Amino acid sequence: MEKTSNYHHGNLRQTLLDIACEHIRNKGVDGLSLRAIAKQAGVSANAPYRHFSDKRALLIAIAVVGFEELVERMKEVEDIAKDVLDEFQLKGKAYIQFAGDCPEKYKLMFGPAIGDRLGDPDLVQAAGDSYEMLLRSIRRGIEQGVFRDVPVQDLADPTWAMVHGISSLLIDGFFEQDAQKFRQLSIACPASGECSLETLLENNLRLIMHGILA
Repeated sequence: MEKTSNYHHGNLRQTLLDIACEHIRNKGVDGLSLRAIAKQAGVSANAPYRHFSDKRALLIAIAVVGFEELVERMKEVEDIAKDVLDEFQLKGKAYIQFAGDCPEKYKLMFGPAIGDRLGDPDLVQAAGDSYEMLLRSIRRGIEQGVFRDVPVQDLADPTWAMVHGISSLLIDGFFEQDAQKFRQLSIACPASGECSLETLLENNLRLIMHGILA
């Protein structure tokens, strides 16, 4: 019988999160269980329950970490932005880059796997913190007279929807597999003439800018 240690990891919680993310990235949420990740971590079957009450709690924890990492990325670009317009565009790019780098977290953050998303206060707070990064850029733009003087939400919601849409196309493989098929069949790509993620992003950000500039 395979033996497992009771608790040899310095940070078991992080180890379990890392293993779960790897599983989700490679195989999806189906088949993920606390027992399975405990076995892979080399700890007892009961050890994960010291950190997560059940599978849903584990998924929520991954989503919360994802939102926290997204916030950090957008804070980083705030520090290097030349002005509010540069900040606005850099945050959009940082958001999409995060989705491409961490698709397993992104799908949990916005997908249906967790369910009853408003039922967990930590998840609600983390999601709100990430959305606040967009809201405060738009508030700054309005205060500086750069963006239209309308309710912040009127500008934030369509902006987020656009960036989220590009992110979803990216992690669903559109710019890798499907785009290549369009090229092979000599069919015009719905995204852009060359199916370029960078071109699509630039075109959409420019379009959004026309709608929100004062």
